[in-house]
Amino acid sequence: MKKATYKILGLALVLSLSACASSSDKKLDYRSQVKGSPLEVPPGLSDYDKNSQFNLGDGVRSTDVDQNAATQMPAGTLLVSAKDMRIERSGETRWLVVNRPAEQVWPVLQSFWEDNGFTIRSNQPKLGVMETDWAENRANLPQTGLRKLIGGALDMLYDTGYRDMFRTRIERTDNGTEIYISHRGMEEVYTSSAKDNTAWQPRAADPQLEGQLLSALMVRLGTTEDQAKAALQNSVNTSRGASIKGDTLILNDNMDSAWRRIGLSLDRAGLSVIDRDFSSRLYYVTPNPDDRGLLRKSFGKLGESYQVQLKQISTNQVEVSFSDRNGASMGNDKGLSRVLKELQKTLK
Repeated sequence: MKKATYKILGLALVLSLSACASSSDKKLDYRSQVKGSPLEVPPGLSDYDKNSQFNLGDGVRSTDVDQNAATQMPAGTLLVSAKDMRIERSGETRWLVVNRPAEQVWPVLQSFWEDNGFTIRSNQPKLGVMETDWAENRANLPQTGLRKLIGGALDMLYDTGYRDMFRTRIERTDNGTEIYISHRGMEEVYTSSAKDNTAWQPRAADPQLEGQLLSALMVRLGTTEDQAKAALQNSVNTSRGASIKGDTLILNDNMDSAWRRIGLSLDRAGLSVIDRDFSSRLYYVTPNPDDRGLLRKSFGKLGESYQVQLKQISTNQVEVSFSDRNGASMGNDKGLSRVLKELQKTLK
């Protein structure tokens, strides 16, 4: 399959209609191929799906959702006023704060993703994690005259060359729930100058897309589109930054805030969170096998797990250190400095 391939019936017809092309106003139009079934995974993405690091094991956490209570809540019935929701921001990380318990929010999250064209591939209330399958944003397709003329009849013959998946993570608070959405993307690229073959490779996470989906979730929960748009635009960066000290990262924040910020930022640094223990302030991570960049080549070993320890060193400072699965320091790992710099960049 070639990137953004058009399997067309007649070149002359396409040329005669191409002048009518225009861009789509709709920016989100995700579709899985079959409702309720996993999206057919493009060649080259199947290894990503099979990797055990994305199948989080069961466990009890401070973020546990009462599964019985959650399943008894009718999906999509929660109505939350604008004053009971807000979008907060720290660096590139945005999250939605909802003054409702996790058990009420959880079923709405599932219906939100499904109604927006996604299939839920992993639903783990005990870990507070929900993950979609791969989906294609059809809004990225060019609106050529041919496609406008024939409509959905030819949709199956078009491909954007991009796939997205999203992980939703929730954290309990004293007054409700925090909702985090993290993005993973793949793109189809040519592997030769002749452009006769392609392969799928990861692309950078898109914080703007994450924010757009948080805004859409606000609408689903009960606000107007204008209120949700304003909440996104008015979110203030509260990050106090981070600094690198030796083989550790120092966050200028309290523990609760630092814990939340690091959780999403680890993905940005090419590390996938496979477990977490808030009581011990530990994240367990593994190098992302689909990150073919410098981080993957230099940090740790594929298939191995590592510990990320958070430690309060003063009222508004938290130290973040890395160790192997046995607790031995990663200070001599040549890729650690790259990870620290990427985290610092994300947390600016």
